[in-house]
Amino acid sequence: MNRRQMLTVSAAAITVGLSRKAWAEQKIGGEINVLSWGNYVDYALPSFEKKYGTKVNIDYYADEKEAMNKVRAAGLGTYDVVFLGVGQEEVAMKQGLIDPIDVSKLTNFKDLYPQFQKPKADGVYDHVTYSWGTNGLIAYNPEKTGGRITSWKDVYSGKYKGRIGKIDKANEQAYRTIFQAGYTYGPLSDDQWKKVAETLAADMSQVRTVYQHYDEMAQLLATGEIWIADTDDGGFRQAKAKGLKIELAYPEEGFIAWYDGPCLIKEAPHPEAAYAFIDHVISPETQAQLGKAVGYSPANAKAVALMDSDTKRTLDLDNLTANMSHVQFQRDLGAAYERKATEVWQKAKAKAQ
Repeated sequence: MNRRQMLTVSAAAITVGLSRKAWAEQKIGGEINVLSWGNYVDYALPSFEKKYGTKVNIDYYADEKEAMNKVRAAGLGTYDVVFLGVGQEEVAMKQGLIDPIDVSKLTNFKDLYPQFQKPKADGVYDHVTYSWGTNGLIAYNPEKTGGRITSWKDVYSGKYKGRIGKIDKANEQAYRTIFQAGYTYGPLSDDQWKKVAETLAADMSQVRTVYQHYDEMAQLLATGEIWIADTDDGGFRQAKAKGLKIELAYPEEGFIAWYDGPCLIKEAPHPEAAYAFIDHVISPETQAQLGKAVGYSPANAKAVALMDSDTKRTLDLDNLTANMSHVQFQRDLGAAYERKATEVWQKAKAKAQ
């Protein structure tokens, strides 16, 4: 965490500073109750407890639905912080389970990538980004393709017909094709859906096979049955670790990023400790450990300089940060969107078969 320096300032400024809780300058003590997915944040707990003298009582959940059920079952006023993401924080806010976060109380918020400093459309911060990853990417064998792939235009140029693989996930195929068709991720009109359906059907005429998971993708790339494949960052890393001579492309048309992070539970019993904890997990020092501890990319830009070269290379951070301008963030677009995405994908598959 960035430590605030003691400055010679007026008494009025000191009063303001203390009212906003100078987390790094004081012990808090007491305890905090945190809900987390698996061992997602366990590595950061000892340093927090030592720094603030605050005991962390951590509880775990398997998915966000279980997390919110636990909050309801325990009752508001029990838990302080819960980790949620990719639209689930919006659900929790609508259900009255979490409060907006006052980011002015977070000394490390200003060091997050600019994309993670934006509030929701209503101006509210319902979470703070702790980790993130990418999807809608392209894995390819440059020895087979004869050079770099940088876009969906390259993939479906006709040069690689019969050597392309697609993942069998309707929502992913929807947003990949939305970008390819020149649209922004989000709700679509009927005319836009029509263009997406036409584009996807044309793509499928060049596809060799559809696979169910990224292990299968790796096998197909290894045997040379396909040269180009849909992937996410984790699927690519797993395939690369198997010795495949493949590269990763962040499509120029755009790609998706998931995110998650801590939310402040409504009526949190230990609000001071809750804010200190949120600030701690987004600090450069904690974020620098994130990649090695759990394999995800840091949200704090200053963390990169503190990371070892092997972890940065494994996470492909140089290329990732260079392509940040193309990222669009995944969110919950509703049941109607999901139904339409499934319909378009199923029709494209059926026509190709």
